[in-house]
Amino acid sequence: MPPPVAATPGADLEGVLLDDKVVGQVLPDGKAMAGWDEEKRKVDTADHATTCTASTPCAGKPLSGSVRFSSGDLVTRFLVDTLPSRDAAKDRLKETYASYPVGPFHKVDTPVLGSESQAFVGPLSAGDGVSIVVRSGTVVASVTTEGGPVDVAAARRFAVMLVKRIEQAQWGKAPDAGLGLT
Repeated sequence: MPPPVAATPGADLEGVLLDDKVVGQVLPDGKAMAGWDEEKRKVDTADHATTCTASTPCAGKPLSGSVRFSSGDLVTRFLVDTLPSRDAAKDRLKETYASYPVGPFHKVDTPVLGSESQAFVGPLSAGDGVSIVVRSGTVVASVTTEGGPVDVAAARRFAVMLVKRIEQAQWGKAPDAGLGLT
C-alpha cells in the first residue's frame, strides 16, 4: 500500500502516465476548482499532432494536457506534460525554465513542490502573473495565474493541488485532490 500523499507533495516517482484518460483526470475539473468556470480543456500527444478523444485514444505515448479556468478577471491555466522517464522529465524541466527569460521574468523563492520546482513572476498574456513550474517524477507541469494582483501564494495553492493529483495518478489512484483538500 503506498504511503499517504504528504501535505506538501515531494515524491520523485517513476510512474509513467501515458494514457490520455489518466492525463485528463490529472487536470483539475469543476469539482476540484469549485467557484471557477472551466473554459478550455485539451489532451493531445506531446508533439501536438493528435488531439486525444474517445474515438482517437492516445495511450502509450508522451502526452500534453491543458485546462483553463476563470473567475471574474482572474485566469488560471494548468499544463501537464508526461514523459517516458525521469531523465526525460528533467530535460524538459530545464527547457521549460529556459522559456522564462531573465529580465522580464524573475524567480521567486517558494518551498519546493514535487521533485523540483521554481516560481516565476513576469508578463503573461493578461498582464503580470505567476507561473510555477514543477517536475513530479516523470511529469512536468505548470500553473499560471494572471488577471489580478500578482499572488504567489494563490498560485502555489493551485500547484500543490496539481502535484497531489499527479502523485495520486502515479500511485494508481483516481486523482481527486481539490482546492479544499490542499
